[in-house]
Amino acid sequence: MPIRIIRHMRTRIALILLLNLFLIACINQVEDDKRYDQLCLDLPETFSPDDLLGTWVASYSLNDIDTIIINADGTYKQIYDDPDADLFYESDWADWTIEFRESGYARLHLKGMKRAGEDASVFERVDGGVDSELYTFIDYCENEVVEMPNEIILIVTGSSNDNPRGIALRHVRLAGSDWTWSFRYLEE
Repeated sequence: MPIRIIRHMRTRIALILLLNLFLIACINQVEDDKRYDQLCLDLPETFSPDDLLGTWVASYSLNDIDTIIINADGTYKQIYDDPDADLFYESDWADWTIEFRESGYARLHLKGMKRAGEDASVFERVDGGVDSELYTFIDYCENEVVEMPNEIILIVTGSSNDNPRGIALRHVRLAGSDWTWSFRYLEE
């Protein structure tokens, strides 16, 4: 075969491969969007900040439990227990605020909260939160970066599960990760 035809065939093959990679990336993004759309349900029409009050729990591994107790006076407490890692932490009472978003979701700001479920360097930060120079977190409901230098932000959404108040408190996602942990209301 002449060299010109071989070059033309190589160019076509390269273009076909690039097109296939692009299509695969688009399909994966659509699948990710669908998965997060199922998590990012609208808040109930009756939602109010009072729906946040009480005890909420999450788990990141087999035996750990992360508990937040939210009070009406604008304070909360975090209790994290991981017997496998021989780790127990109980915070002092700290401040929380709610931020209503144009998107219809809300963000719960928990000042000084520690991010459990990550490596020890994240959890052991003195002032809580996450170092944004080391880690990037995404609010997957609004698809934007969230910085949490001295707090943890939870996305407040509706819930398709049988959560008693019809809402979930969802951790923002670590960029590059697929997990989506959330707190569930613990009925008293």
